[in-house]
Amino acid sequence: MINYYMAEQFAKDRLEEARAVAAQARLVATARPVPESLRVALGLALIRIGRSLAGHSAKGARSPRRATA
Repeated sequence: MINYYMAEQFAKDRLEEARAVAAQARLVATARPVPESLRVALGLALIRIGRSLAGHSAKGARSPRRATA
């Protein structure tokens, strides 16, 4: 036999939980992405410039290096 009071409480709990998750999803969707700092943007730009200046020869020249301590 089904306990209707328990089923109703279970449904209310699930609905409350779903509303909380939906509210959190709305907050995440409306949040603006944090812009990169100047240091990160400059570093990535320098890496891209260095790779383009090195060309294709630098990609194949990677050989294992010994650690110098």
